[in-house]
Amino acid sequence: MLRVTSSTGGATVDAPAKVNLTLRVVGTRPDGYHDLESVVAAVGLWDRLHFEPAEDLRLTCDDPGVPSGDDNLVVKAARLLRESCGAGHGARISLRKGIPAGRGFGGGSSDAAACLAGLNALWQCGRTVAELAALGVRLGSDVPLFFGPPVAVVRGRGERVEPVAARPKWHAALAWPAFGNSTADVYAAYDRRPPSADGRPGATDILKCLGGPTRGAAPFLVNDLEPAARSLRSGGPSVRTLLEKAGATAVGMTGSGSAYFALTDTETEARRLVGAARAGGAEAAAAAFVGDIQQVQGGTP
Repeated sequence: MLRVTSSTGGATVDAPAKVNLTLRVVGTRPDGYHDLESVVAAVGLWDRLHFEPAEDLRLTCDDPGVPSGDDNLVVKAARLLRESCGAGHGARISLRKGIPAGRGFGGGSSDAAACLAGLNALWQCGRTVAELAALGVRLGSDVPLFFGPPVAVVRGRGERVEPVAARPKWHAALAWPAFGNSTADVYAAYDRRPPSADGRPGATDILKCLGGPTRGAAPFLVNDLEPAARSLRSGGPSVRTLLEKAGATAVGMTGSGSAYFALTDTETEARRLVGAARAGGAEAAAAAFVGDIQQVQGGTP
């Protein structure tokens, strides 16, 4: 999913957002995490990270709400790769945010993957894509996803990534409220809710619809976390309601929220829905589904 450009003086990585077209919770693990099954796709909402040689490790970000210290996954990724390489490399890392944090788009995980890929190129560590993905597991469940193809089935905590050959030529209206969701809070709310009757589609049922029009995917956009996420906030129209009132027919929530997406067959329709969502008080952006792009340059394929 990553778009990496390396040069003599540095490296730049464009890191995409993801949407969970489906997300089913299929069990609870002994370690307390939940077992998931999800079909995930990359969409053209991007963060950009630039890497230059430096004496030490330093991160700057154009979003003042994003921490730039030890709590940032980018910093953790840089230190993890440096430890893996066994050398005292440094880098100046600048992060330009285009993916809103805490909305279910996976921006932090995408940035961490981008950091591993970018510094692998800058430092000439020679790590393979598989090795970088294995390091990513140690940073977060979603990180390995971004070393894979634009569409994938993920299982377990998210660390088991299975490629999907289909490349939907869809667009999406992405919309989100002013607040983000805490993933831990959403899962806690999910655990407090009584089990729902299981008559809904499975997570992978949508795969047969990826080559067709978006209306075929509409019945399969299931996310088990949505009722729990919606229970954490009340009052005012939901983002789902804004999109549906504007005529969207294929609407889903991504991750643990708070963002929603509406699938469309054309960019024009996606932009129309974005305008309606903004008029209703939400933030929104139009994005196309990402096709095949170079994953990592400067390392070993």
